[in-house]
Amino acid sequence: MLDRMFNYENPVWQFMGRIADIMILNAMALIFSIPIITIGASWTALYYCTVKIVRGEDTYVWKEFWVSFKSNFKQATIIWLILIPFLVILSIDVLMWFNDPTLLPKALKVTTIIVICIVLAVTIYVFPILSHFENTTRNTLKNAFLVAMINIPYTIYFIIILLIPIVIVYIDIRFMMFDMLAGISAPALLASFGWSKIFKKLEPKPDPEEEAEVSDEDSIVKEAEKEMMLTGAAQTTDKDN
Repeated sequence: MLDRMFNYENPVWQFMGRIADIMILNAMALIFSIPIITIGASWTALYYCTVKIVRGEDTYVWKEFWVSFKSNFKQATIIWLILIPFLVILSIDVLMWFNDPTLLPKALKVTTIIVICIVLAVTIYVFPILSHFENTTRNTLKNAFLVAMINIPYTIYFIIILLIPIVIVYIDIRFMMFDMLAGISAPALLASFGWSKIFKKLEPKPDPEEEAEVSDEDSIVKEAEKEMMLTGAAQTTDKDN
């Protein structure tokens, strides 16, 4: 009885182990994001680990977070520095808009909303994609936009999941403790169920015969995605290999 109770294969211990992993990842994501400039590399490493957890792969979160952080640091930082001005300008626009709804004419409001949606979608997609595929910075940004547009339902899902920690703290400041423990890693883990499915559609298929068995409708969707995944697609490889 005691052997079974303290056996690591016990579902209870496995669950507790995952909870510990989530908390460790959250702490690492927070710590590695403190310099601000390293946020891109931190998010990339976070998604690298959470996708592996969702796929049931053996994951030593500290080691693999650090490996991904180092290997993607330069590219993730460049991408983050490209995004920062857009995010800052749009944040200022939104704050000004809330303070004075009459400040912007209707046409400019529509344009601002569209730009906000595009920048937000690219920001949400680019770091998970970078964590899983190798490509140029330009193509990684372009792929983030294309995949976000192809997968609108997932895009909405990701936005909702990632906004939850902000919303619950806005409702009650006491939820700040949850954010400190799992407010970054838990949403990333939930989002990674969607990322895993998206990545499977974009990863090269090893067996052409199995690919031929896919339904016609699904094949058309996958083919369209592959074409839109573009110029850098030939260079794209799974980083897990």
